[in-house]
Amino acid sequence: MRGENLRETLMGGQSFSWRDEGDCFSAVLNGKVYRIRDIEDARHDPFLYGYFDLGYDYELARQEIAARDGILRRAVESTGMIRLLKQDHWIALISFILSQNNNIKRITGLYSRLSERYGHEVEEGYWSFPTAEELSSATEEELRSLGVGFRAPFIIDAVAKKDILGEVEGLPFDEAMEALQSIKGVGPKVASCILIFSYQRREGFPMDVWMKKVMAEYYPGKDASYFHPYEALSQQYLFSWIRSLT
Repeated sequence: MRGENLRETLMGGQSFSWRDEGDCFSAVLNGKVYRIRDIEDARHDPFLYGYFDLGYDYELARQEIAARDGILRRAVESTGMIRLLKQDHWIALISFILSQNNNIKRITGLYSRLSERYGHEVEEGYWSFPTAEELSSATEEELRSLGVGFRAPFIIDAVAKKDILGEVEGLPFDEAMEALQSIKGVGPKVASCILIFSYQRREGFPMDVWMKKVMAEYYPGKDASYFHPYEALSQQYLFSWIRSLT
């Protein structure tokens, strides 16, 4: 099987914080600029160790996923090792609100514009993503001027309801999904992404246009339970694989 695919983990739709600098990937997280060239750069940093979920056995997981059926084997073998990132709850909430009816390049651009407008400069040319407090001054008109479009009122509602993020932590999955969907603009797909990529809820299985295509063509009559106990990671492999075919 292919080795670690750091690019797909960082740039494949889980996170919109990272830049490809050519010789490394960089992101402003946890109040500083991180630059990494390969996964080994993360092993001795306590923050990155948790962020990359390095305590989880992804090698075993991908072997068991690949053994389930031929489509998953193709997805795993062609993609290489990917991990599920554990991002900040607030960053994940706004990132996936921005992701609605959008593509990765555009979402990353919106993320950057929000950071430059409402965050603070950590190093020259590198801005932190704005906190809820920093975004609380933003008006719908100002947000629309940055290009967020119909998502502007959703961001404003997310600021007002930010405390929900703390309440979600200990809830059963279905209740956590319901709580997140009380925020305007957060539907099942966005809520599931937030739970996977921020709360490490591995039973999430977000359905976007790519995954609807996969399920209709290769898994008719099946649902997320078919992939248990690797629903989220299986989804990410299938999502990465089907996009690579186009």
